[in-house]
Amino acid sequence: MPNPTLPKPHRPSAAVILIRGTGENIQVFWVQRSADVSYMPEFRAFIGGTVDPSDSETPIEGAFGPDAIERACAFREAFEEAGVLIGVDKPGTPAAIAEARHQLLNKEATFADLAKAHGWRFHRDALSPAGRWSTPAFSPRRFETQFYVARVPEGQEPSVHPGELASGEWIRPTYALRRWQLGYEAFAAPILYTLIGLAHGEEGIQQLPEAPEAANEGPRRIEIMWGFVLHAMKTKPLPPAQHTNAYLVGEPEMALIDPGSGDPEELEYLFQVIDALEQDRRKLKLVLLTHAHPDHTGGVEAIRQRYKVRVGAHAETAKLVSVDFTIKDGEWIPLVPGVGDWSLQAIHTPGHARGHLCFFHPRTGALISGDHVTGSGTVIVDPPEGNMADYIASLERLQTMNIRVLFPAHGSPQGAAKKRIQGLIDHRQTREKKVEAALSGQPASLESLVETAYDDTPRELWPFAERSLLAHLEKLEKEGKALREGELWRGVP
Repeated sequence: MPNPTLPKPHRPSAAVILIRGTGENIQVFWVQRSADVSYMPEFRAFIGGTVDPSDSETPIEGAFGPDAIERACAFREAFEEAGVLIGVDKPGTPAAIAEARHQLLNKEATFADLAKAHGWRFHRDALSPAGRWSTPAFSPRRFETQFYVARVPEGQEPSVHPGELASGEWIRPTYALRRWQLGYEAFAAPILYTLIGLAHGEEGIQQLPEAPEAANEGPRRIEIMWGFVLHAMKTKPLPPAQHTNAYLVGEPEMALIDPGSGDPEELEYLFQVIDALEQDRRKLKLVLLTHAHPDHTGGVEAIRQRYKVRVGAHAETAKLVSVDFTIKDGEWIPLVPGVGDWSLQAIHTPGHARGHLCFFHPRTGALISGDHVTGSGTVIVDPPEGNMADYIASLERLQTMNIRVLFPAHGSPQGAAKKRIQGLIDHRQTREKKVEAALSGQPASLESLVETAYDDTPRELWPFAERSLLAHLEKLEKEGKALREGELWRGVP
């Protein structure tokens, strides 16, 4: 039986940094991921994807073993996602290339089959290594991706086929970085470091292979959007999560949201990040808590003592955690502006916890969502602290707001916020129908009901699912659709 607490292995992948021009005129082709993909929807990226078994069948001149497979993956992804045939001396006519891509996209032939049929011979040196990046441990989907730089072949123009990608465009690296700094774009660390390298021209391109190592020197800084620094702390949340994301928001004044671990080693890592940011003239002003659960509050006292900052939370949270001030629904937390306004608005979102707060940044449409909206899956709603009616109502309230990007406490940040929130509402409503259907005229225990209502959930998670099941039953009870008889439940005729 699989253990849901074990981290998933990295999937081998390849990405292609497609460039044109030289010097100050260099441009890079980047894409925007579709709102429909499950991993980092609507974020910016470069063309690429995971290694396919058929990649081992594509011969690459001068390459062997894993090196050949990764390069074959890069050549295939460039052709599949952008319609660009890299590393081939005689690619054929535009019409022939378009027809071959059509066959690949419609799974009428593999890339290796097409190469053989058209006589394509791929040259290893058409791809220049540009760093090997590994997805952080907090991500539910993990990749080990070899990045390559490639020049767009003369006479070819990339075009994105709708599907996993929504769009693609040529952009100057400096302009892309400026859009990121203004809060218009969100992307993972490899994209940021690559753009910085490209902005330095040929010298920067030559240094891209060392970028992953440079990024890991000292405290690791994950800044998917400017002014939102994510620091994942090892904690003990409910499975399958193993980390709680602390966020440092704003510049030059910062709010630290949810320092979850009190472990000395984990705290030392967090101290290093805060101190490094102070060297960049970003100073910690206060600590904010989304709710009182231990995996969100474990480091509060250590941070308060070290940096002499005040701690704020909802009044319900203040009953369980020592805070210096309480925060009401709709209240604004002012931060001195640097690039734009950094004030955060507190949004009371009870359901997972009575005092749960999300923190909204209207200028960028970013929501620090705590446990109310996680990066993947669903959160446990555990009575009496948890209330399913409140939880769904809070989701429906968030859906009325102009939220664009989610920064959850567990899992990866993601775009397509409204789609994610609506998906959670739909999921809870579908689950509620299953719970109601599982009820009969005969009283039944939670243990027996969970087998039917959560038959799509791994059995090892049923003890946790029982808590959310109870929350659904209590909601149905208030609506007159379920009756409680001691520890047993039955339907209403």
